[in-house]
Amino acid sequence: MRVFKLVLPLVQGATMALSKSFDYVIVGAGTSGLVVANRLSEDPAVTVAVIEPGLDQRNNPNVTDMSKFSLAFGTSIDWQYKTTEQPGAGGKKLSLPQGKAWGGSSAINGT
Repeated sequence: MRVFKLVLPLVQGATMALSKSFDYVIVGAGTSGLVVANRLSEDPAVTVAVIEPGLDQRNNPNVTDMSKFSLAFGTSIDWQYKTTEQPGAGGKKLSLPQGKAWGGSSAINGT
């Protein structure tokens, strides 16, 4: 994968994006956002910014070691979403792990 012209945490990236001009701004460096940004950036005349609230987790063993699958759940790299109370689950709120890192949920799904 090519290195993008700008992949920064959300606040810093938004500030820089406002002070510069880009042809495209991709919000979210999940799998799909990075694929779209990569394809757009194949044209050297095009500028692409990718803004992501999560950080690079390539050195996090809870992300890179498949045997540690699920250890990233409930941490700072998980949005920690919950459902509303589910009648079919005895009124429990269920966890919906979603990745907050480069790669999005792919960073926490064990693969």
